[in-house]
Amino acid sequence: MWSSRNSVILSSICTKVVIVLVVASAIALPIMLNNGILDQARLITADYIRANLGVFYAACVPALIALFFLDRLIANIKKEDIFIKTNITALRVISWACFVAAIVFIVGAFLSDSMGFWLVAVVCAFIGLILRVVKNVFDAAVRIKDENDFTI
Repeated sequence: MWSSRNSVILSSICTKVVIVLVVASAIALPIMLNNGILDQARLITADYIRANLGVFYAACVPALIALFFLDRLIANIKKEDIFIKTNITALRVISWACFVAAIVFIVGAFLSDSMGFWLVAVVCAFIGLILRVVKNVFDAAVRIKDENDFTI
């Protein structure tokens, strides 16, 4: 039977896999470009990737920061430390990382005239906004919890 504990473990594993994939793609992409591996690609050309490699690397920074704090958040949930200030900080950092990624993709959209970058920027900003609301809910819950802990 699937449990919430299994879900948290799966989330932790998926987060770590995505971290590895981001780092691996940042290392492998230039190698693949230099060796001509992407020249046979039909959907995205190697020239397009070369032109937008800066946007990719700039977006990797907030992505890795968000993934690191997401992993910390999941670790706290695994320890059943839910409504704590550390989780609020993690949600805050993740949301700001989403907003920074949105700015990176907006700049990339202006530099390359790519509609895809506009779409990704909107999605990043939307996720950042949702996370800000969730952070505010957690913040209120922590204040209520702290108040209840001091009540006799």
